[in-house]
Order: sequence, then C-alpha cells, then structure tokens
Amino acid sequence: MAIVLGIDTATSGCAAALIRDTDCLADAGARMASGQSEALAPMIDDVVRRAGIAFADIDAIAVTRGPGAFTGLRIGLAAARAMALALSCPCLGINTFEVLFAQARECGRVRDVDAVLVAVESKREEQFIAAFDPSGTALGAPAALRPEDVGSLLGAARRVCVVGDAADKVVPVLENEFDVVGAPEIAVPDPAMVARLGLNMLITPEKAPSTPFYLRPPDVTLPKD
Repeated sequence: MAIVLGIDTATSGCAAALIRDTDCLADAGARMASGQSEALAPMIDDVVRRAGIAFADIDAIAVTRGPGAFTGLRIGLAAARAMALALSCPCLGINTFEVLFAQARECGRVRDVDAVLVAVESKREEQFIAAFDPSGTALGAPAALRPEDVGSLLGAARRVCVVGDAADKVVPVLENEFDVVGAPEIAVPDPAMVARLGLNMLITPEKAPSTPFYLRPPDVTLPKD
C-alpha cells in the first residue's frame, strides 16, 4: 500500500493531504492569495501528525506544477522536491488543469454537459484556460486568454461546466453564448486528488516531471547594462 503526500500552492490556496492508496488519511487547506511559503511546512507537519505516520513512511510526493501563480507554484515545487530528495522518494508534478477536471468528474459535474472548462486565476487580464470533453480529452491546447476569447476553445459545445478560481471572470462572458453550469465548490486543487493522480503516475514517473508548467513567461524585467 503506497502512501502519497499531495501538495498544492499553485493557485489561490495552500493545501496538503496524505493518502494511503485511495483513502485520505488527513488533509488541510486554506484559501490565500499569498503567504504559502509560511503556511505550507506547518500544514504538512500537521497532516503527517494527524495521519499517524512518520515522514519516512511516505512513498511519493505529488505537487501541482501549474499553470498558476508564478510565486505560489514555485513554492510548492521547491518544497516537494526538497522533501522528496530528503526522503529518497519520487516527486511527481501534476498539471493543475487535470486536477480540477478530475475533481469535476468525481463530483459528477461532467454529466449532462458537452465540455468542462477550467479557468485558473493569473492575476492578469488573460486567465489560464483549458477545456475538456466529458471523457477528459482536451479540446485544443490550453492557453492564456481574455474572458471574451475563451469560447474559441469550446468548439461545438453548448452546455459547459466551468471550474477553477477564475470562473467568476469567465462565466459572465460565456453566459452570452453558452448554457453555463457553475461549480463554485471546485475552485482550487484538492490535495487528496493531487495525491491520487500522483499515485497513478508512480509506475511512469518520467511522465510527471516536477518542473513548472507556464502558459506565459513570468513578469520580470532584466536589469539594464
């Protein structure tokens, strides 16, 4: 039986969970726009304590690799990679879009819709967007899009479920053209789902790189000579 620690700091939250196979042993999370660097380590300690295991019992660490907030996702990746190195276990990077789609499927939100649209907050005019059909097949490539351009990913879909922490920016625009189903309970990645998706990747860890996934470059300016 494998024990996997799931971590998310890539979006507007901070969360950790431990699973043994598919059972969640303990989890914790909070919505926050910043401060994940201070909150994550105590949260992980708390989850391990409540799960009644030792850190040495962890078989793998799964972490959201983006897209998401530049600083937040790097905090989670750095922590996960450092822990994996210390524990000599795999570190598995999980796509934020795939986590949120999996949550929608688990909650039954993929039924009676043509597509699930995942909208992740970028803190810019363009939001990070991906669309899937109910089976989980991607409808085109994910992109950073303005809300008014999001419909271009949906093709012939008419009834659409929207999830993610940028849903409130996308839904009002989509409602002009699509039959939109809201899912406010699916805003940020569930760390237990991150861990479950990581568990599925244990036999092919090379397909789950623990490197950041960006849809646009970070907003940095190189110093002038």
